Amino acid sequence: MATQKCWTLKYVAGNPAMFSRVRTDASGPGRRGEVLEAAEKVAANGWRVWVEHAVSGERIFESEVEKAYLQAHQAAA
Repeated sequence: MATQKCWTLKYVAGNPAMFSRVRTDASGPGRRGEVLEAAEKVAANGWRVWVEHAVSGERIFESEVEKAYLQAHQAAA
């Protein structure tokens, strides 16, 4: 039986211009709804945050700050 706890919350705490260390939620993979709710709370701090599948790496949520960060780094490459 497959588990429903397969979504991981990842974030970069603090000012996105200064910090780059990616952290993972200490509680480990969780259910989609619970992790998305937590991601919204973290995004409200102005931090880079995203939710990805623990196995496939598919992202289902990215904060506006994360989208801007990715766009800036893709343009520079």
